[in-house]
Amino acid sequence: MHPLKVTIVSLGSLKYPVNMSNLEGWKSQIIKLSHGASVGHLPDAEGDNWEYTSDQLSSLVHADNNASFTVALISAPLEGNYYMRRLGDKVAVLSLFEMAEIVRFSDFTVENYILRNIYELAVLYAANGALIPSDGYSWAHDDVRGCLFDMNANKSDIVFSLHQPKLCDACKARVLSKQVDSGFLPALSKELQKIKKALYFRMSEWVKAHPILALIVAALSAISLNLIASVIFEKAKCLFPWLG
Repeated sequence: MHPLKVTIVSLGSLKYPVNMSNLEGWKSQIIKLSHGASVGHLPDAEGDNWEYTSDQLSSLVHADNNASFTVALISAPLEGNYYMRRLGDKVAVLSLFEMAEIVRFSDFTVENYILRNIYELAVLYAANGALIPSDGYSWAHDDVRGCLFDMNANKSDIVFSLHQPKLCDACKARVLSKQVDSGFLPALSKELQKIKKALYFRMSEWVKAHPILALIVAALSAISLNLIASVIFEKAKCLFPWLG
């Protein structure tokens, strides 16, 4: 199975820093990410409420012919208030508008958000004969299942599919109905497990969920450290009598 080559480009200022080196170094059997030529300054938005329309974006973003598909990042709102729109069969635009604040407030990174959505596009691409279909929205379901294809009509619902996202059973069945490599779904499942909150935040959530147990662990740890320190001190006194 050869990884899909995905080019990431930025459109104008993204406001929040995106660690492109981290994305380019992402270890995967499914996707290989690279940073492509970007647009430094954007023209004014042509849509209502300062949103960029699909027609306007299509004139700004061009597919990288050396990549399977291109993902353009933008900090402005998109037409219809979507956070991702597909422009043809090899280009998608992913907006950080409102979404960056949502994911950061919930202790995720912008890179988590980008990776999660690139994997969604990779599934569509693999399942539809190397094309991102224009009817890709038909894969989405209203029910929030922690799945890559949650509709997320309420944008804040994205957080439920940012920590170790998955494909729900219905979406797995849909992929299996297509001609995909036998190793695709196992690799996908394994790689999605790597998209998660930082260890500090996972530990913090565990403490909040188990306060009594966390208190017991802390107390036992303190007692253990005290005993260990006492033993070490006694041993040290034997070796260095002047310590006593």
